[in-house]
Amino acid sequence: MSLPTGSQPTLRQLELFIAAAEHRSFAAAAAEVFVTPNAVSAAVTELETLFNTQLFIRRRAKGLTLTTAGQDLVVRARDLLDRANELTLHIGNVSDVPRGPVKVGCYSTLAATVVPELWAQVTRLLPEIQLDIEEGPVEVLSQRLLDGHLDLLISYRVGLPMGLVVEVLFESSPQVVLPEDHPMSHQASVALEALKDEPLILLDLPPAGDNTLRLLQERGLRPHVLHRSTSYETVRSMVARGFGYSLFFQQTMSNISYEGLRLVHRDILPPLNAEPVVLSRHVDTEPTHRALAVEDVIRNMISSSKSGPASV
Repeated sequence: MSLPTGSQPTLRQLELFIAAAEHRSFAAAAAEVFVTPNAVSAAVTELETLFNTQLFIRRRAKGLTLTTAGQDLVVRARDLLDRANELTLHIGNVSDVPRGPVKVGCYSTLAATVVPELWAQVTRLLPEIQLDIEEGPVEVLSQRLLDGHLDLLISYRVGLPMGLVVEVLFESSPQVVLPEDHPMSHQASVALEALKDEPLILLDLPPAGDNTLRLLQERGLRPHVLHRSTSYETVRSMVARGFGYSLFFQQTMSNISYEGLRLVHRDILPPLNAEPVVLSRHVDTEPTHRALAVEDVIRNMISSSKSGPASV
């Protein structure tokens, strides 16, 4: 059913509706877009009148719940707003210089070695791009990529869901991390079996923790996990203090913990399987010109390094 002439939704109404859908609250949406809750509520009511359908179920204690029609409008409104934004960015862009926002997700343990160089490269090569980088666990970032909140994702391949186009950037082999005064620290390589009676300090930022335990179990080892942490630096500090060993897929340029204690990285003998670091995007989303330009920067950045940005 077509809408009456002159009764078309505005982009602003759709923006406020999307904010309400994301936050499930008029008040939270209003804070996000810097308007009053009444303005958000009015925009939604106007859309419901315009489409002659209910978009939200309103419950005072539980907030807003999208109806089936509301869910459909979220998808269509996001697409329309994206297209409108693309139109704004490209009008007058006669030189075809990539410009506008690009949102990149980066798995937290890779971020310290990937993000600074990526930011430097994009700033130098693509000055009209507004780079926005979000760090976090793979399960959260991959869902944000599928939901259309990210353009690209840099992560390990393990733990990624279906629905993504995945390109391998480089492969990273795990190493044992030991305190400097560990009896095996002078060895060039360490057999995991030699550590079977020692406690493990586990980096447990999904999917790293499960992946580490799986690799050890494939070797027939059932490690005693003394401590789990989602912080890369906390694990390094615990190891440097001598509380146990850990496994890392990347190595920093410094072997000094936050407390100034030394630790060492040693190859594993025989080596564990390498884990690919990949660049992902949504399989059903046509990448923007500017996102493709950032993809090229990422590829060139990795290929210019002999063994990946983290010296792994």
